[in-house]
Amino acid sequence: MTTNASSEPDKPSEEYKSTTGDGVDELNQAYKQQVELQTARLELEEAVFRQIEADKELNKITAEPELLLFILLGQIIALARFIYRHVSRAIKHVITGYPKLSLAAASFILLLLITAGLMLTVIPQTINYNFSKSESCIISPSLFPDFFHYTDSNFKLSRPSLWSISGVTIFSDRLCAAPIKAPASFSSYQARQSAYLLDLAISKKVLIDTKSYPKVNAVTLTVSSSKNLSLIHPLEFKLSAPDKTFNYVLSGNGKTSPCSKENLTLDCSLTPLSLSYDSTYELAVVREFNQQLVATAYQNPVRTITAVAITQSSISPGSTVYSIPTDVTLQTNKTLINLDDVTLSYSANNKTINVPITAKYSGKNIVISFANPLPRQTQFNLHIANMTASDQSQLEQAYNLAFTTSGGPAVIDSNIPSFGLAFGQAMTVDFDQPLMPSQDLSQFVSLIVNGTEQPATITSSGQQVTIVPTNSYPVCAAVKVQILSGIESNYGISGNSAWSYNTRSHCYTAFSIGTSVDGRPITAYQFGNGPSMVLFIAAMEGNEQNSANLLQRWIPDVDANPGKIPSYRTLVIIPQINPDGYAADTRLNADGVDLNRNFPANNWSEQVTEPTAPDVWTNDGGPYPLSEPESQAIATYTQNNQPTLTLTMHSHGGIVEANDAGDSIALGAEYAHLADYGAIPTYEIGNFFDYTTTGAYEDWLNDKLNLPALEVELESATNDEYSRNLPALWTMAEIPPN
Repeated sequence: MTTNASSEPDKPSEEYKSTTGDGVDELNQAYKQQVELQTARLELEEAVFRQIEADKELNKITAEPELLLFILLGQIIALARFIYRHVSRAIKHVITGYPKLSLAAASFILLLLITAGLMLTVIPQTINYNFSKSESCIISPSLFPDFFHYTDSNFKLSRPSLWSISGVTIFSDRLCAAPIKAPASFSSYQARQSAYLLDLAISKKVLIDTKSYPKVNAVTLTVSSSKNLSLIHPLEFKLSAPDKTFNYVLSGNGKTSPCSKENLTLDCSLTPLSLSYDSTYELAVVREFNQQLVATAYQNPVRTITAVAITQSSISPGSTVYSIPTDVTLQTNKTLINLDDVTLSYSANNKTINVPITAKYSGKNIVISFANPLPRQTQFNLHIANMTASDQSQLEQAYNLAFTTSGGPAVIDSNIPSFGLAFGQAMTVDFDQPLMPSQDLSQFVSLIVNGTEQPATITSSGQQVTIVPTNSYPVCAAVKVQILSGIESNYGISGNSAWSYNTRSHCYTAFSIGTSVDGRPITAYQFGNGPSMVLFIAAMEGNEQNSANLLQRWIPDVDANPGKIPSYRTLVIIPQINPDGYAADTRLNADGVDLNRNFPANNWSEQVTEPTAPDVWTNDGGPYPLSEPESQAIATYTQNNQPTLTLTMHSHGGIVEANDAGDSIALGAEYAHLADYGAIPTYEIGNFFDYTTTGAYEDWLNDKLNLPALEVELESATNDEYSRNLPALWTMAEIPPN
């Protein structure tokens, strides 16, 4: 707006000037009032014009604070003069209208108004902060509030502009407080408003008082729901009063979830808390200010509901399905109201193939039907993304059921040894699933011995096929069981039964060389059929059981390695010469005779001493040589076969004694070296044992048959020392013939 400061007020019309009579005074009075109003309007326009010009100059001198201060001070004085002038005129009109009211009284009223304004500038004021608003205000008129400085505490003070010119606030009628830190309930905070005019400080204290926080009450979280809390629906809370100061979050499980606020309602989602089913938590609604948690407004322990779960399945997880299923039935622990995203898939050529299915649910049952028969020998995965029960519980995690469809029957086990198949032994072969009972298995199963198919009886029962040879196997025969593809399961599925297994029958012949006093057989195991025999015997004294165990353990090793036996060799092993004494764990046989004192050696004697009582003479040598069936049996067998070398195993001395016949001394030294024992000849035996050794088997071999023999005394009374003796045993078995 542009205003001419020298403009005159508009002249009254001529009709007013020419008016005469009784109304002249009233017209003159109206004319004067009109002139005064016109003058006031022009002065105000002039003041505005000057303010605009001053604003322009102000932009030029903002870098000079002192000059700016004087200019603003001049404006304050001019504005004060303007106000005074018009207030004075107002008072004059009042006096004119009310003659009884003196000028002094009107001036007093003006003084009161000015005094009230000054008091509002310096007298402390209190703001009652209301949490329902973002800021709270009180009536507090102020000129040029931008010149005030505010010392803030938890609240920021401000004065909204009521009248401003070019962005400069001239007048504000209110003083407001807005929190910058979380205010506490029922608390008082202090701030200060200050201004400096030259060296004059104008200051006042402002108190901000708070009342109680709005209360938070649960709506959906009842006593019942606290014990069976659903994880799907948000929790609803009610505020006792509006709150624009704080935000609210739901806290639990070490996490927080923002609550939406609308009027007095808080909606708090449980999803961000990642609560688990069937668990106890402490939930709290917490006030939040500037993303900082302030105080707990509500707290309550809760127990979440149990998740809906699959409890039974017609196909076991991870199982192989041998049947031809048309569906999968599942059972849940709760009644269902929804089923989400059910798929059945398998992989082929690095691609996932979905099987067409139909999924239906009713109550607690789910039936997933297959549109077509499932491919065989295929791994499937049934996937259910989620399901919802009537109590709004869902799966704790997606349900996956992995299973595999079988092929035809496949062999999983058999009783066939890798070697040492007993003569005439029936063999069983186990399949992974029941077989079709009516099929002719002879078309698929054959028994081949030494390269030739042999007759056999082949039957099945359940998952097992039994093969019984019609004839006994030859010694050390190569035996093969061969099964072709084509055997059907009891569901008519075939194509996976092809299988073969190679084994070998025993490479020894077992026979008895005689019987004991109590009728027990004295069993011998013969390997090979060469002209030169090496004979191994043990347990002539029945309580020397570790000697028998040593030879018993060696038999399977020899059976497994028949190729190590030279073609010129016959190897005979007799683990128990005294089976009665072995069974009773006694040195003597059932007649009370020490068999190793009962042979017709040159020094045989009925009276002998024993290791347990070297000073006591007994009749353990027997009434006469070879009086016992056991000594007779081994003597007869030895005489008939004339072994190249005989080894008798005893315990416990840790020596190898040669009987001095043939090359026994050299062989004894070699055995002792390999087994780490001592070696002595027979003529020194009296210096080693403190009891008599008359009528010994080894001495009889030397005295009567001139056959070399070694008596091997194990070092332990109980341990068979198998590993220690094994190299020496094989070395003796392989010695060249005489």
